[in-house]
Amino acid sequence: MFSTRCSVASNPPRFSSITENRNILQPQKCQVDETLDKSREYWYRLASLACAYRDDGLTPAYANPHHTLHKIPKFQGRPRKIYVRPYGVSPVLVLCMQASSTWTLVGNSNCDMIEEEITHSALLKIGTGVAIPYSFCGGVFSSWIGTTEESRTGPNYLGILTVAWCYILSARLVEIQGEGASMQYIGSETDGESFCNFPETYTLDVGEADENVTRWWFAILAQHEGWKATVKQTPEGEFFAPWAVSRTCQTRFKIKQKRYSPALMCSPLTSEQAFDALTEFARFHGLGSQLPIALMAAITFPTHQYYGSTVQLPFLSATGGKLPTASILLLWPSLIKELPYYMTLSCSPEVVMSTLCGSFWELEVPCNLVGPWLHPLLNEVLSGTSGTVNHDYEMLALMGAIRRPNISALWIGAAASGLAPKIIQKVRRGRPPLDALAFPWTGCPQSFMDTAGSGPYTCVNAEYISRPDVWRLLHLPPKEGDDLGYRTRPCTPWAPCGASKTKDCALRVTSHLRCNRHEYQYHHWNWDPEDGAGFQDYGFSTTPISTITEYPTDLVDVREPKTFQKKELDQMASREASLDIFRWFFINGEGIPPETIYEDDWLKEIWDEDESDEEADAAGDQESQGLAATSRDRVETWLSSVA
Repeated sequence: MFSTRCSVASNPPRFSSITENRNILQPQKCQVDETLDKSREYWYRLASLACAYRDDGLTPAYANPHHTLHKIPKFQGRPRKIYVRPYGVSPVLVLCMQASSTWTLVGNSNCDMIEEEITHSALLKIGTGVAIPYSFCGGVFSSWIGTTEESRTGPNYLGILTVAWCYILSARLVEIQGEGASMQYIGSETDGESFCNFPETYTLDVGEADENVTRWWFAILAQHEGWKATVKQTPEGEFFAPWAVSRTCQTRFKIKQKRYSPALMCSPLTSEQAFDALTEFARFHGLGSQLPIALMAAITFPTHQYYGSTVQLPFLSATGGKLPTASILLLWPSLIKELPYYMTLSCSPEVVMSTLCGSFWELEVPCNLVGPWLHPLLNEVLSGTSGTVNHDYEMLALMGAIRRPNISALWIGAAASGLAPKIIQKVRRGRPPLDALAFPWTGCPQSFMDTAGSGPYTCVNAEYISRPDVWRLLHLPPKEGDDLGYRTRPCTPWAPCGASKTKDCALRVTSHLRCNRHEYQYHHWNWDPEDGAGFQDYGFSTTPISTITEYPTDLVDVREPKTFQKKELDQMASREASLDIFRWFFINGEGIPPETIYEDDWLKEIWDEDESDEEADAAGDQESQGLAATSRDRVETWLSSVA
């Protein structure tokens, strides 16, 4: 008899002790096999638990996006500094605003060699030059799993709820931006019930909607673009809200209402009016937990544009949903109240992707064991053999939600919008996107650099210091320069394996060996408005908010373990993660270290790059430095170039 009451989600395996040799990078076969066996046991159990949720429904708290909000600041408009630039992989120009984050040294470390406070510049995307294309061709959560408090079958309207949330987000941004911003309806191909004669047409019943609400629904259901939310006119062109969307599929809709009125010249609904219309529609159809999940799906649209993925929403269905109890309806009013916080998160696509990809990072997994850790998940559980590929994406979302309960609603919304393939692609190679703001904003750690470690800096044998601690100390900002370039964080979350001899470490490291642990914590966000003085924003909550404390293993008893076809392991992810983390050490430092671990074949590429760099010009050297930069570091570099 198998049960997951062993707290799978809260107790992942610990691998750091498997490869204890301080100076060997490539693990032995027996070490890889041990890691792989433990990883399979963990991921298979987690997959079994995810299947139970898929079959029986979510814990209600998992559908509440409120748990995502930790220190996310409240969105502010009309910034002093704006920039027009390409952003992400898309060639489309976007409008960005400049802000910054401040981090302070905490604890009782009495050290006068490092700064007590540091500030990092940041960009938020507040406009796009073109609308984001989407379709109702998605199959992920096309049958809505609901919560344990939703049992009777009802409609699945996740897709159109998501588009409606895009309108609400756009309208709220226009309202916050004020003068110069505008909201208007544009041509719609959606017809009233009596004017639509196409055979393949979906009828949407909007109940007792008046002509203003009906006109709004025309805009939501329009093919191509149904509204235009202009944020700002610039010499480079017109920029629209980041949630501007354009439907590309050929689906035809007709609106059914109990009192038909012709579409008159109606002013666009405000964000509050649109929210009221949407909640009335959701109440009329009993959509329950679909409403908050749809908000989280809408939140990911700028992330899709940034990373070049395709938005595919679930098609409307008269069945395939779950009808709610009264308790879920109590959540709805908080969604509009907290909307400005969700807007800030949405305008930070790198934070969104870092948060989601970080769900599969583990502190106790060193760089040289990333492959056997991720292999069972990516190549066995998500192999496509368990059903359809959409089933795999639902499994991914549920497993991510179980591992990071605070962002469970974000996970499910992201998968419903079609973001899962891009997440898998980013995680697979061991180099997921990283953003330092993700941890303080959402409460979900992303990297070994997010933790300060514990105990003395030196090992039991005082001649050694763990390499993760070497990396942490190198990254500390010194008051006096030392010609080393460790200001940027590593671009991989996985900790370097082993330990270094203290005598081989730079002064920047050895000068702190007797110090108490140094840790910088996010303190506040800095807004710089166009009119008035800048001000500090301490985020949604300055103290830990109520989180999901019930582990799923305490709520669901899984009696049948899932089994998956075992596949041959490829160590490419381990090699890539190791190469990235040791490259950061080398290209920012003083040359080839004396330790024999740097002679490993996995790191040969670093020395090949070094030989090439000797003949390269300054631009080439700058590009190499970029390999070690996280998103925030690249932003600061770009801002310094345009200052």
